[in-house]
Amino acid sequence: MLSDDTSSYEAPFDLQPRPRPTVASELWPAVAVALGIGVLGLALGWAWYALAPTLPLKIVAEGAVYTSAEPEQLAASDSWFVLLGFGFGLLVALLVWVLLPRRRGPWQLAGVVLGCLVAGWAAWWLGHNIGLAHYQDLLAHAPVDTLIQKPVDLRAVKHLDFFPYAIGGSLLVPALGAVVMYALLAAWSSWPSLRRGEEPDEPFGDGLGYGLEPPRQDV
Repeated sequence: MLSDDTSSYEAPFDLQPRPRPTVASELWPAVAVALGIGVLGLALGWAWYALAPTLPLKIVAEGAVYTSAEPEQLAASDSWFVLLGFGFGLLVALLVWVLLPRRRGPWQLAGVVLGCLVAGWAAWWLGHNIGLAHYQDLLAHAPVDTLIQKPVDLRAVKHLDFFPYAIGGSLLVPALGAVVMYALLAAWSSWPSLRRGEEPDEPFGDGLGYGLEPPRQDV
């Protein structure tokens, strides 16, 4: 028989949610994440330069021409960038999710996406510019019938007169990979806020209360 005296019972659970973080406390970590990922884009550019094939050209009287009618290096360069960029986005999103669990949410996602946009451009810029000066020198001074190698480049990247930076769909691939990974992690998260420990504890240990057991009652 259960006792009617409940005066000795105390609520062992804190049902009050924690105060929401301020915008400033969310913004600066997101900016730091974006800057860090942007710098890592240089490593992505070096990997693209090391793995993607260069384009062989032959010097003729009118300039430089392809050594074959349909050089496969053009497609291979773009393909390597897409594959490496997508994998880069997946990896950095996973690392940010694991290493910064207290900062998960829309601000962190925005920082990851912005960082990947910067990283994509930085990767193209570095990979394309390695050896570019030597190529341009050979293009201007090499004798006829000389074979030269054009540095890796993206056909999808365009240079606009009214915009100081290159743009192109391939540069968005790292950000796409990051969004896909972050969305999957958020979908499988056990916490509605994505941040462990920020939800109020449930009064029953059925999996919603993070393993807590209900209070025992004396018989």
